[in-house]
Amino acid sequence: MFETSIIIRTKNEEKWIGENLKRLSGQTYKNFEIIIIDSGSTDGTLNIINNFKDSLNIKVFKIRPEEFSYPFALNFGAKQSLAEKYVVFLSGHSLPSSKTWLEDGLKNFTDDKIMGVYGFVWALPDGSVWEKLIFNKYLCKLRNIFKKQIIVKRGAMGVMGFTNVVIRKDLWEKRNFNEEYGLGGEDGEWANYWFQKGYWAVRDIKFSVYHSHGLGYKQLKQQWEYWRSLNMPQPFKPLNFRKK
Repeated sequence: MFETSIIIRTKNEEKWIGENLKRLSGQTYKNFEIIIIDSGSTDGTLNIINNFKDSLNIKVFKIRPEEFSYPFALNFGAKQSLAEKYVVFLSGHSLPSSKTWLEDGLKNFTDDKIMGVYGFVWALPDGSVWEKLIFNKYLCKLRNIFKKQIIVKRGAMGVMGFTNVVIRKDLWEKRNFNEEYGLGGEDGEWANYWFQKGYWAVRDIKFSVYHSHGLGYKQLKQQWEYWRSLNMPQPFKPLNFRKK
């Protein structure tokens, strides 16, 4: 048994999956397994993953491309988990920001009312100019120099996004992710359910990742408009655009 499972969604992630797994193998916290949910990679993704099987506890599960949706893949991965306490969701092109990333994130579970922990997202080296300006690590650290860890008690844009988050497994077992949100929004809907039950989240700058898609201004604006549309009075309404 493991204390934690890290669930990674992949499809043609050969550019960053090797660095992703390299950083996970170097974590100070070691009591975890990795569950890969691959939805039809045709590049070298699976070969790269196989190269890490001697140094990491990795299990690979394949789903058909036509089966894929964000909540389905996440629920499928969580069902394979042997973890006793925590489940981490991490994109295949998200890179942990430090060797203590996972240890730092898990340290925040100091109260039974904490549902999960998330951090910031900073642009990858191949991110677009706009992503590097907006998701800038150094500006983020400067803005948050006196609030590196905060308690969050309500949903908002970016809160508990499943690009990088760790949640309590027992809460997922009580309520799986809503698969009606097939193209996105399942993370906010799930978190909001537990906010309404009196649970909290923690935003910890030490649990941040590098992650981007090379989106230009118009694409980022479209994405933000979608995110804003999710921050409506509950219940959330499923929408049809999201790129994680």
